[in-house]
Amino acid sequence: MKIEILVSDDKKSLSISVDDGPQAPVENFILLTKEGDRTRNLVFGSAENVGRLLYGLYVNSWRFDERGMRDILELVADDIHDIRDKREEASQETIRRIM
Repeated sequence: MKIEILVSDDKKSLSISVDDGPQAPVENFILLTKEGDRTRNLVFGSAENVGRLLYGLYVNSWRFDERGMRDILELVADDIHDIRDKREEASQETIRRIM
C-alpha cells in the first residue's frame, strides 16, 4: 500500500492519495514517526478535532482489545495530567511570590 500526503504550497490544506488513487482533502491529520534518532510530528486540523482523533484511537483500542496501545495511551494521559498539575502549581507559586 502506498499512501501519499500532499501539502499545499501555502501549507493551509492537505490531501491524501492511497495507491495512486485520486486525491481526497484531509481536514485533520496526525503523523508521529521515528526514523532512527529523528522524529517527525505533523499535526493538521483544529485542536478539538485532533483531540477527537486521539480519543477515537483510545476507544478503538478498547473495542478491538488492543491492550498495548490502550495501556500506553493511558500512561501518556496520566503523564500529561501530572505535567499540567505541576505547571499549575508553579504558576500559583509564582503568583504568591509576586503578591
